[in-house]
Order: sequence, then structure tokens, then C-alpha cells
Amino acid sequence: MKKTIFSSLLLLFFFLTSNAQKSNSITSENSFIEWNVGIAFIADENFPFPGSSVLWGKTYVNKNDIIFEYQAGFALPSLITGKIGIGKMFNTTKVIVGIRPFPFNIFLQSSFATRKNGYWITSVELNPLNANNYVSFASKAIVNVGYRWSLNAKK
Repeated sequence: MKKTIFSSLLLLFFFLTSNAQKSNSITSENSFIEWNVGIAFIADENFPFPGSSVLWGKTYVNKNDIIFEYQAGFALPSLITGKIGIGKMFNTTKVIVGIRPFPFNIFLQSSFATRKNGYWITSVELNPLNANNYVSFASKAIVNVGYRWSLNAKK
């Protein structure tokens, strides 16, 4: 049952992200490097575990301020990680909801404190599945803060 619900949500998410990217012309495209630090709440442990990641990603914003974003990179303790999400831009603030495939989590991310060469982000992630049943050392939740450096901006 959980696998069916998860598969349905995943298919719906990818359908929505592909439609968000195609339905309106892209008005901005930005590549970035992001560094995050945070705390993971591990399913097998009774204490928070520190972590960090460095990711490369790309953000697309269409004329209705709908955001499509993906990123991938290296992380500790999971070694590799990535995220894909859709969201909305409110003035200079980006609010994104999405999926982190490994370690699996659903996330809510927001940007704040825009600077000349980038901006700060924060995210809260939750694993809706019973993490102990799927992967050893899986997270129940992750809370992090990071900084995103813009590599280029096309308008």
C-alpha cells in the first residue's frame, strides 16, 4: 500500500514538474553551487547527526514565477545526494517543495537574505516512509541551512 501511494505521488510530482517547465516560456535560468550544513535525525540512532553537502544545480523560472529546480552533489554522511522540486517565487523569495531521492525525503525549502552573488536557503525534510524498513542509516528528518552562489543568470 505504501509503495503504491509513494509511486503515485512520485509520478504525479514528475508530471507536474514537466508541465511547469513546458507550459510557460522560461524567463530566467540560473546555475548555482550550494553548500549546506545541517542535522539529520537518523532512524537507527537516538541522537541528531551532523551533515554537510556541496551541490551543483539549475533553477528555471517561468513568466508566472513558477520554479523548477534540480541539484546533485556530494554529501556527508550519505556520500551522494540530490533534489528535484517545484515552487513559486514571491518577490525575491523562492519557496520550493520537492523530493530528495537519496536519502529519501520530502522537503520544503525557502530562500532568504539575497546578496549580490547569491542567497541563503533553509530547508526542512521529512521521510514519510518507515525509514527502518527500507535502508539502514536512513533519515527520519533533516534540517539545514546553506548558501547558494549564482554561477550565471540568463534572462
